[in-house]
Amino acid sequence: MSSQQPYYGQQPPQGYSAPPPAGGPPAGYPQGSPNPGAPYQYPPGPAPGQAPGQTPYQQPYGYQAPPPGAQPGQYQYPPQAPQGAPHGQQPPPNAPYAPYGQQPPPPSGQYGAQPPYGQPAAGYGHAPPSQGYPAQGPQWQGYSVPSVQPAPASPGYDIAQKAWAQPVNTSSDAEALRRAMKGMGCDEKALIRVLTSPQYANPWAMLQLVQDYNTRFLRSLEEDIKSETRSGLETALLALMRGPLGHDVHVLDKSLNRMGTDEAALMDVLLNRSNADLRAITAEYKRVTQRDLLVDIKDDVDEALFRLCSMVLAANRAEDTAPVLAHEIDAKVTELQRATEGMIGANAVAVAQIFATSNASQIAAMADAYQRKYHRLLAEVIEKEFRGDMEDALLRMLTAAQNRAESDAFRLREALTKRKDKLFINRVVSLYSDLPRLEAAKQAYRKRFNVSLAKEVKDLLKGDLEDVILAMIREK
Repeated sequence: MSSQQPYYGQQPPQGYSAPPPAGGPPAGYPQGSPNPGAPYQYPPGPAPGQAPGQTPYQQPYGYQAPPPGAQPGQYQYPPQAPQGAPHGQQPPPNAPYAPYGQQPPPPSGQYGAQPPYGQPAAGYGHAPPSQGYPAQGPQWQGYSVPSVQPAPASPGYDIAQKAWAQPVNTSSDAEALRRAMKGMGCDEKALIRVLTSPQYANPWAMLQLVQDYNTRFLRSLEEDIKSETRSGLETALLALMRGPLGHDVHVLDKSLNRMGTDEAALMDVLLNRSNADLRAITAEYKRVTQRDLLVDIKDDVDEALFRLCSMVLAANRAEDTAPVLAHEIDAKVTELQRATEGMIGANAVAVAQIFATSNASQIAAMADAYQRKYHRLLAEVIEKEFRGDMEDALLRMLTAAQNRAESDAFRLREALTKRKDKLFINRVVSLYSDLPRLEAAKQAYRKRFNVSLAKEVKDLLKGDLEDVILAMIREK
C-alpha cells in the first residue's frame, strides 16, 4: 500500500479521491503520439477547473480504483510488498493497511508523529534527517511517498518535442520574406506580419521556416534581416527567428562577454527555470560558444552571485510536482532565520542553497510560514540583509514564486518605462511562446498599474518597434 504525506497547509477530506490525470502532449501539439512506442512523454496538465501552474493532485503509486458502488471506508488497498521483497510478492495477511481514502499514521517515535498533549514531539526543534531534500519522501513501514515526475522542457528546448510538431507549409511565407527584402528598400510590415504569425509561435515551426528559406534561396535569413533592418526591429525579429533556446544562449553570450556584465539579462535567463530548461541552456551554450557557461559567469560576476548561479545551474531544484511538506518548510524557515537575522552578517551560501533547491510552491510556503513564525515579511528580511545583485536575485525568485504573473508584469513595466529597449524585447520574447503566461502577465499588468500593456507600448514606443511589440503581445 502507498500513501502520500499531507501537503503544507492542506488535509485531504475523508474518502477524497481525485480522478486519474489525463496524459498527452502539451497545448498546441496534436493529440496522440505519431510514435506510440517513443519513450518521451509529457506529464498530465491541470485538471478541469484548475488554475494554470497549480500542482495537480495525483493518486499515489499503487492506487487501484474501488469497485463500483463501494463506499468510503469499505474498500481497502491491496497490501504492498515489503521493501526488498521480490517483485510481485505480497506481504503476510496481517500486514498493516489503511481503509480506502484515509492517510496512514506515522509510526510512534518518528518525526511527524503526534505525541501526547503537553509532551514535545520526537525530534522537535530539529530538521528531520535529509540529504539535500530528495524527491523521494521518507519511508514508513509499509508506506511510501511516490517519486516526483520531472517537469518536461519548455517548448523549443528539447529535440524530442519535434515529434509532436505538425509540419507547416512555409512556401508562401518564405516567398513573402524574400520579396520584402529583395531590391531597394525593405517592407518591414511584411516581415513583422510573417514572423509574428501565430503558427510560428511554435519554435519548431519557426525553425522549419528558417531552414526552408535558407534552402530555397541559398541565403541566410539571419544575415538578410541584419542587412535590411535596424535597431529595435532588428533585435526583435532576430530574437523570434532564433527561437527561445537560441535566443537565451545569445542573451547569455552578449551579457557575459563585453565591458560590464548585464546582470539583469543574465538573471532573466537563469532564474525561475525548470531543471530541464537549465540543462538544455547549459548544453546549447557549450555547443554554440565552445565555452563553459559557469566559467564565463565566474569571470564576470561577484562571488555571491556566482555561488547562487552555480547552485542554479546544478539543476537540483525541486520539481514543480514535488509536494510541499510541513516539516521541511518549518526546517527551512528556521534555517533561513538563522542564516539572516539570527547572525551578524548573513550567510549568503545557506540562503542561496535553500532558494536554488526549492520549487515555487515551496518558496511561497516558506514566505508564508516565515511571516507567521517571526512576524516579518521574508522580502523585508532579504532587503535588510543583502545588497546589490544578490538581493535582486533572491527577490526575483521570491516574487515569482508568490505571483508569477505579477512578477512578469513588473519586469515588463520596469524595462519599458526606463526605455531599456533590448531588455524589454528580451522579456517579451520570453513570454511569446507561452500564450497562457503572456495573457496572465497582461492581466496582471492592467490590474497592478491600472493601464494596459498595449496602451503603454503605444505611448512609449514608436514606429516599427511599436508595431512588432504589439504583434508579439497579440494586440495587433
